[in-house]
Amino acid sequence: MMSSTDSSGERVAVRASDDAVEAVAFLARSEHRVRVLELLSDGSRTRDELKMGTSVTRVTLSRILRDLEERGWVWRNHETSEYCLTAYGKLVYEDFSQLLGTMSVGQSYPDLVERLPTEWFDFNIGVLAEGERVVSENADPMAAPRAVANAVRRASSVRALVGSFTSLPMHAHAEATRQGTDPDAKVVYDSEAAAVALDNPDIRTRWQNIESEHGEAIYYSVEERFPCNVDLIDDEVYLSVGDEHGRTFDVIRCGHPTVVTWARELFERKRTHATPLRKRVTADDA
Repeated sequence: MMSSTDSSGERVAVRASDDAVEAVAFLARSEHRVRVLELLSDGSRTRDELKMGTSVTRVTLSRILRDLEERGWVWRNHETSEYCLTAYGKLVYEDFSQLLGTMSVGQSYPDLVERLPTEWFDFNIGVLAEGERVVSENADPMAAPRAVANAVRRASSVRALVGSFTSLPMHAHAEATRQGTDPDAKVVYDSEAAAVALDNPDIRTRWQNIESEHGEAIYYSVEERFPCNVDLIDDEVYLSVGDEHGRTFDVIRCGHPTVVTWARELFERKRTHATPLRKRVTADDA
């Protein structure tokens, strides 16, 4: 039994036939078959172009194309002598490519993938395989937030959604502000992170000083929880995922356009409904 997604986005059970499983296995057994579909997913190709893109012999390429045509995934335009994906072939390649991406993420981040809030990600997590996990060789528990803070120091733009508060990025922003190299920054805290920023006197004074220097609201809050931190720093996204105890963090840094667009749009949606943090400071706190 497998699952698929219906038009409403719900997962539904799908029973895979033996023939369907064999078809997937047929494709998975040959990286050259996958490569041919990949090349054709970008548009029609001549036989010579496919040979150049796969580096296989003419005999092997002929066999691959014949097999793919027999399965109805590829067809040949006899007028142009070019090969194209069929509509069915496009669906097959898209789904298989997504499966490969998911497997790649599991191999790239084997002990982290279980903690990724995939239900929150409005993108195929396979693109995260193109990212990089930020870790410390000496397992320093502060290595992950320090990596985000260092990126903030170098940045020209920061848009952050914070579900787990760490002080290093704010310290980096304060330091950059003093030096006159601070980025254009906006930060939205979830309910728990906002409580830390409001209740801790030292932290509250720090962000108030930053806002005073800029003369505008920078820090905001929403009455909901974020499953991980999302820092859009220039054109890279830093996803900070806490461990099961919430004591240490892993960070995936990814510049894939799909992830960057998701982070930017998510931030704008949350920011639209957020309250400036300074409006939540009581008279006694001030």
